[in-house]
Amino acid sequence: MVASLLTGLVLVLLAAAYHAGRRFGFRAGHKAGLAEAPLLLRMRYQLECHCPICDDSEGFSGEEAQGERCGN
Repeated sequence: MVASLLTGLVLVLLAAAYHAGRRFGFRAGHKAGLAEAPLLLRMRYQLECHCPICDDSEGFSGEEAQGERCGN
């Protein structure tokens, strides 16, 4: 009787700790994602020379569009 209660209590405590750890992990991941997203967008803009959000070349084509994207 005492062993089964003790086992049940341990399992409940493990489940509670697991739940708390998952919630903390999701919050930390969300916070990191919010901080990292603008940096990744800026990095992509710098590397590809065009906006990753709108991806607009303003109707130009070929070399004209590439020069326009890179600010030339």
